[in-house]
Amino acid sequence: MKKNICVFGGSVSGKNIENEKTARIIGKTIADNNFNLVFGGGENGIMGAVAQSSIENGATTIGIIPSFLFKKDISDFAYSKKFNTELIQTETMHQRKKLMYDKSDGFIILPGGIGTLDECFEVLTWCQLSQIKNKNVGIINFKGYWNPLINLINHLIKEEFMPSNNLNYFEEINNLKMLKIFLKNI
Repeated sequence: MKKNICVFGGSVSGKNIENEKTARIIGKTIADNNFNLVFGGGENGIMGAVAQSSIENGATTIGIIPSFLFKKDISDFAYSKKFNTELIQTETMHQRKKLMYDKSDGFIILPGGIGTLDECFEVLTWCQLSQIKNKNVGIINFKGYWNPLINLINHLIKEEFMPSNNLNYFEEINNLKMLKIFLKNI
């Protein structure tokens, strides 16, 4: 049975054209390594690129989106089938995230904004509190996008607001070879 990998990333692509290219590579790698994709359901930006690439390369996708974001992130439900093998609507963001966590065997964090940071920190917090167990979290840092985040986490440890064993809850992934190893360990 295929495992599910949840990907968090921006609903826009950002200013660096490489972000969308990286998302497409991640989507292909997910499919090539026999995973299904769980994601935020949107057809735009990083989320849309990773989903479209996953489907193009044979993966099943499960998009999970709260109703209030449906019209913003999905222009046409029929068209959305290009990005979502299955599309689940929830009432709230909290329901969305809980469902994403429950349906996933591991997590990948791609470039994104405040929403991606929220999802990243919530998953890491749930790992720390043992609400998520035995599920790997990978932070994709191919071009150094997340260097400030990694530095912040190290600062929190240095200032003793976070124990150093929290570094065990995620893996920094700097290249495609590391991503493939990460996926094999899920």
